[in-house]
Amino acid sequence: MPPKKQAQAGGSKKAEQKKKEKIIEDKTFGLKNKKGAKQQKFIKAVTHQVKFGQQNPRQVAQSEAEKKLKKDDKKKELQELNELFKPVVAAQKISKGKR
Repeated sequence: MPPKKQAQAGGSKKAEQKKKEKIIEDKTFGLKNKKGAKQQKFIKAVTHQVKFGQQNPRQVAQSEAEKKLKKDDKKKELQELNELFKPVVAAQKISKGKR
């Protein structure tokens, strides 16, 4: 028999999402109905931390730069392919007329 596949470390995406929602609910319990700006900022900060983690701004900027480079490379490659394989422009047909 072939070896069994190992389960994913984090589980499914839905389960992970539910865990995040539960953490947000626990940390912001009773604060959502408060009118103060401090509580609203705290709620916003907590939800952002839980959803996106404690990512370093430098890492975020680096990943954005990598994505942009990949996108530019792909665009250049596509442009090069289009340049190599241009569609043939049909010559204009001139009908023979009277002289």
